[in-house]
Amino acid sequence: MMPYIQGRSASIPDIYAPYREIVDSVFLRKGDIGFLTIDESLATEGKPHRGQRAQYARALHTEAGRDPNKIYYGWGGGWGKAPHRVTLDRGVRILLANNLDESCAVWDGEHEDTSPDGDIGHAAAQYPYRDATFLRAGDVHEIGILTPHESLPVPRDFNRQFLRIISSGVHGREEYFTRNPLVPFN
Repeated sequence: MMPYIQGRSASIPDIYAPYREIVDSVFLRKGDIGFLTIDESLATEGKPHRGQRAQYARALHTEAGRDPNKIYYGWGGGWGKAPHRVTLDRGVRILLANNLDESCAVWDGEHEDTSPDGDIGHAAAQYPYRDATFLRAGDVHEIGILTPHESLPVPRDFNRQFLRIISSGVHGREEYFTRNPLVPFN
């Protein structure tokens, strides 16, 4: 995750130049600080691309997790390790896109009963695939921090590109966040 100014490609380093057209045209609130995730990696046949951390058979999750005894929504923290170093405002919105048809399913709604890292595989029965929207390559889909979504097993080995834009309302940072010399963010 890297901070940048939404809708302004000049706020991202030259190394990400191939994504500049997207950054200029896809945003939640132009001019606000946002957080960009670009993941280009091999998706392996029969496995969900981003499901390595799933605790259950399905890689069903929300973007934020919540300890039922706390009032904040956390992100990161080593995926389940406390404490969260990053918290999210309840109204944070997220844009998702990738280049592989039907590699991500999204359900309309919110799921509050998450693990601290957002895993909701324990509730998979509540999210049958017949009720899901399956993302198509190049589609941009907007979700909230508690929207159920799932990385799905891919039909073949594929060089997958995944893009996530998180709106403002992110507080703190993890050590693995990409530093952006063009947009200082603490």
